[in-house]
Amino acid sequence: ILLFCLCIAVLVGIIPESGPHFVFIVLFAACSLPFSILLANSIVQDGHGSLPLLAESRKGFIIIKAINLVVGLLVGFIGLAFGV
Repeated sequence: ILLFCLCIAVLVGIIPESGPHFVFIVLFAACSLPFSILLANSIVQDGHGSLPLLAESRKGFIIIKAINLVVGLLVGFIGLAFGV
């Protein structure tokens, strides 16, 4: 079930807004999610910072989000493997 939560957290992180990230902060604060899932979501989620890039270059936006997604998943899997 934690792997499913990790995938959801990373997919929600793709949204270029900071609002959906708050859900994972609240769940972590309530001790419902491990830190590795919050960290993975934080790596992928860049708030409104990517909106200017999206306006300038869709291809660049997709490339950056893909890199963030891969790094977030790797960090999340490693964190879950070590029990963080």
